[in-house]
Amino acid sequence: MGVKFAKNELSLLSSAFVLPNERVSNEILLTALGEHCGALAKRKARAIAKRLGVESRHLVRDLSQARSQPSPTSIDLGVEVLNQVLTQAKLDINELEYLISHTCTPHTQVPPNAAWLADRLSFQGPYLELRQACTGFANALQIASAFCATDDAPVAIVGTETGSVYFEIAKSFLTTEQLVNYVQMGDGAGAVILGPAQGEEGRLTDIYLGQIGEGKEPGFYLDSGSMDVGKGEMTRFHHNTEAVRANGSQLFELGLQAVLSRGYQLDDFAYILPHQANGHIDIMLAEALGVEPERIINDAKYFGNQGSAAIWVSFAKLVNNGRLSKGDKVLVLGAEATKYLYGGFVYSH
Repeated sequence: MGVKFAKNELSLLSSAFVLPNERVSNEILLTALGEHCGALAKRKARAIAKRLGVESRHLVRDLSQARSQPSPTSIDLGVEVLNQVLTQAKLDINELEYLISHTCTPHTQVPPNAAWLADRLSFQGPYLELRQACTGFANALQIASAFCATDDAPVAIVGTETGSVYFEIAKSFLTTEQLVNYVQMGDGAGAVILGPAQGEEGRLTDIYLGQIGEGKEPGFYLDSGSMDVGKGEMTRFHHNTEAVRANGSQLFELGLQAVLSRGYQLDDFAYILPHQANGHIDIMLAEALGVEPERIINDAKYFGNQGSAAIWVSFAKLVNNGRLSKGDKVLVLGAEATKYLYGGFVYSH
């Protein structure tokens, strides 16, 4: 069927993001690795970090321990960021029509984060959760687009990731793919409140979603589903870096083609916000598109790859930091390596 465009547009009522704890520099991260796993592991991780261009991130884990509980939890982060967007939009939680969450590092498998958030915030309405990584935001927008048009009421979307606790700082756990995860990923949460489209300002249009995963091995997945929980090992993310390298750039290309097919030109966009895959994303994408690197948002350099939270964190940061002028357009290009999804939208400030 190709790419799916939502029929209805949305208005942005508020946006916010939350980062846990203090910033963790590469030196802090690699020192912890060296203390637990030795100098060789530290040297390998340093080389990988340089290649990925991630210089810092925020984490919910304790680096002094091989294994760690999250602090704050994904629910703590979700409650904080939802309170921020509710305050900004001047809404009570029960004025929302629906609460939508998305993550691939849930607080519990069942009930979903959305249930825990509803309980903590005393939300009486319906909720749902998407168990999805980097394009969870795009699927959530497809759903919100339909809900807002039907019920003429606001919807909240919150994306969270606390994936740092899925890494064990131990020699027995280490592989090259796990070292990539260790230096690349970051934790955080982002949220938006959206309503039916009204006016030209603060508008989300051209909301799209597509996938090219048929017959392909996942580039990224989390184990300990029913197929392997009996192994009794620590749950871990698996990262097929070769598969991601082979397919990742195509996801950005397909997203761009989809939006340009709607009559846009690259010069229409003041900024382009890609999925925050690595700390060189601005240089890499600028070279591929022939645009100035300053127009490409790069927060991965300082926040790491935040998975399902990444787009909302960077989007909220851009919308609220004063860089946008009235009428500026932002092109959002989401890409997910699990089974190769792409999705995004156009935002008019």
